[in-house]
Amino acid sequence: MIAMPAPLAFDFHLVATATAVVSALVYPLALRLAWQHRSRRHRINSTGSTGKASLFSGFHHVPSRKIASFYCGLVVSFLAVSWPLGDLARKYSLLAYLVSNSILILAGTPLVLTGFPKWFYAEITRGRRTDAFLRHITRPLPSTIVFSAAVILSMIPAVVQLATANTVAWDLLHLGVVAAATLMWITALNLLPGLRGLSAFGRVAFLFVQSLLPTFPAIVLIFARHSMYHPYLLHARQLGIGPVTDQELAGGVIKVISIVVFWSVAAVILARASRDEELGIDPQELTWDDVEREFQRSHPRENFSSQQ
Repeated sequence: MIAMPAPLAFDFHLVATATAVVSALVYPLALRLAWQHRSRRHRINSTGSTGKASLFSGFHHVPSRKIASFYCGLVVSFLAVSWPLGDLARKYSLLAYLVSNSILILAGTPLVLTGFPKWFYAEITRGRRTDAFLRHITRPLPSTIVFSAAVILSMIPAVVQLATANTVAWDLLHLGVVAAATLMWITALNLLPGLRGLSAFGRVAFLFVQSLLPTFPAIVLIFARHSMYHPYLLHARQLGIGPVTDQELAGGVIKVISIVVFWSVAAVILARASRDEELGIDPQELTWDDVEREFQRSHPRENFSSQQ
């Protein structure tokens, strides 16, 4: 058997594997419980087309494309933090570290989020305090600040050094970045029910602002004359590149990735808005969940009493 080079030696990631497996199993259960709760409120059949309640009965009320989106996002996220990219990110290369983070927050997170239907978000955010918190934190300015702060924090050399040296810190850093990305994507994709979501052009402008986020850190990485990240100072050479070159590549690549992802999503939003306009369809089409949520916000005391 040919021995793999140290940077590519297989390493089993227990936390990443356990998280992926549990998430894959919890997803249908969460859909079923949310649909049952919704059914009790609206007095509708909660067992699906088969008439039998099962673990996967929630799938009957979710388009197959959303189910596929969730599991694709789960697989992408797992690959971003496990072998080999996750190992390269933690021990050998700043480029691998930033690419891993970019895949996690720009591909895995939005795919997972779009895997849930809007009625699911309506059910899990029905609580008055939960709705109030999310309604404020997912506004364009707060969500941009939180997302920007999390991304910049994850690129600070001292934070990277702490995370690469400690497994708990490494996992918590990823958890924090994903949480911040979740708030940003909720805003960009209009996932929460209500009548005050951003318009198509507002979402495009919001995404354009997000694409500018990596500009200044990328410039610093590209034009720095020495390696700023001690954990990768020696190990990067095992990949055949110098630490400064690795740093320069990292700065350029994350800038390109962010532009491609955010501008692609913006282009899709504009294309759908244009199509809806040509067909005479309201791009901000209201659903019962939107109307009901606004009623709850306008009459919080009545809503709270009805839940008792």
